[in-house]
Amino acid sequence: MAYVAKGWILYRPDKSLLKQESYEIDRLIETAPRYGYEIDVVSPDELSFVIGMDGKPDLFRKGKHLDRLPDFVIPRMGSTTSYFALAVLRHLEKLGIYSLNSSRAIALAQDKLLQLQILSDAGLPVPKTILVQFPVNIDLVEQELGFPVVVKTRVGTQGSGVHLCDTRQALHDLLQFVEANNPDAELFLQQFLPESRGRDVRVLSVGGLIVGAMERKASEGFKSNYSQGGSAIPFDYGPKNQLAVADTMKVLGMDMAGLDYLYDDEVGMRILEVNSSPGFEGLEKTCGVDVAAAVFRFIDVKLKISNKHKARIMGWSRPAECAEE
Repeated sequence: MAYVAKGWILYRPDKSLLKQESYEIDRLIETAPRYGYEIDVVSPDELSFVIGMDGKPDLFRKGKHLDRLPDFVIPRMGSTTSYFALAVLRHLEKLGIYSLNSSRAIALAQDKLLQLQILSDAGLPVPKTILVQFPVNIDLVEQELGFPVVVKTRVGTQGSGVHLCDTRQALHDLLQFVEANNPDAELFLQQFLPESRGRDVRVLSVGGLIVGAMERKASEGFKSNYSQGGSAIPFDYGPKNQLAVADTMKVLGMDMAGLDYLYDDEVGMRILEVNSSPGFEGLEKTCGVDVAAAVFRFIDVKLKISNKHKARIMGWSRPAECAEE
């Protein structure tokens, strides 16, 4: 009997989102059989594990010991990625299971400021950014960033937690409001690039290669999020941008990512942020690409590499005929 590789999509819905990512989950599930894979959607909350001294791995789902591990996992937790979810993913990795984006890469995607620091250290262009704490030195903000200035919360998705202050007084009023309601709020302020008012470029990359790219335009305001009703057109990225994307993916250690770029007359493009669990409904519809297929083609390559290490995992069911020498 032929061995059928099985994968998990690690996912749990985020009730705070305006739009859940059912499209992406459905596309991955419907595409998997074309590549010979069986897929199951698993919440990290269903999983538990035991760390012992005998070295034997233990993993449970809904309290029942698993007779067979998945061959790979596709994390799609996004903003719901908790410490527990990352711990589960680390345990799966220790069991030799390939994860499309490692626990380290996902943790890095969550910390937008650290992400910018790493990209900047690598010589990649990012917007000038200041992490602030109360009371905020507005003189420093005006000196280094000027106005308008973008105010961001450390955690946010689909355009939430982002505000534009056009003047010094507007920033003062906003910070005063935030401090009164949440003095421990984690905020950072970012250089506003007028060339990108109401538009940006979203690139989706798998394995360092660009699957598709689109320019997103806001229906109103300065945020260009497709999920909030903006429009999109295909973006001709060219070989220079392909190399820049590959460098960014390598620096961050990501296998799949959505990269957001801002226009800047000074350097051409600046990296705004990189997401490890990008939505791709807009990209597939705008660019006519098959992101789900690109994901499984890449997993094909990774499993051929990792299968040779599978047989050393003790205590788990895996047919001898599929273990590579």
